[in-house]
Amino acid sequence: MTSFILIPDNLNQAGLDLLNDVAQFEVYAPGKMKREETLAQIPKAHALIVRSDTKVDAELLALAENLKVVVRAGVGVDNIDLEACTARGVIAMNTPDANTVSTAELALALMLALARHIPQADQSVRQGKWDRKKYVGTELNGKTLGIIGFGRVGRALAERAKCLGLYEIAYDPFVPTDVARHLGLSIVPRLEELLEEADIISLHAVVTNDTREIINAASIAYMKDGVLII
Repeated sequence: MTSFILIPDNLNQAGLDLLNDVAQFEVYAPGKMKREETLAQIPKAHALIVRSDTKVDAELLALAENLKVVVRAGVGVDNIDLEACTARGVIAMNTPDANTVSTAELALALMLALARHIPQADQSVRQGKWDRKKYVGTELNGKTLGIIGFGRVGRALAERAKCLGLYEIAYDPFVPTDVARHLGLSIVPRLEELLEEADIISLHAVVTNDTREIINAASIAYMKDGVLII
């Protein structure tokens, strides 16, 4: 039996090649599809592979009479209605390790860019200026890095940031303290404690109703002046 796989978002050719090599798969991947086209094709689909653009909501799932699985080619699943999937017996999954290292490296790069005023210095040099003192910035060595969300990316960042001489703390109510101990950092019991202590704050929490807009006027009131937020 042939399974119809619908891919309404752009997917790397290497991934498409893997699917096309399976004789039992009929892959429909025309590139970025409009919502109307996706809804027209979804009744045939046994599997749906999406990135972040396609909304897998109750409207789409109501038309997906043959759908067995939704795969998020990436990490975040906030564009997928998980409750609606469960109600219809559709398995929803992601690829949690897909961009762990690249995201951690980007967070580290942004941290250095903010601390050393690299974007501003770059713009100044492009304008023919040489304001060395103006864009010296500050050393990260000895500063406190607060990581909100200590999952795969948060841990990968902690491992990489250690070489900069940062003191590291993390907040994650779902991670036991002994998980962080072998990395040489502390899990703080309260978010407010992290906000008060950190010189740099890096956000790596999954988007949920509890974490959405976690940085707001109330949380900023706890922070030090001049804190860097990634």
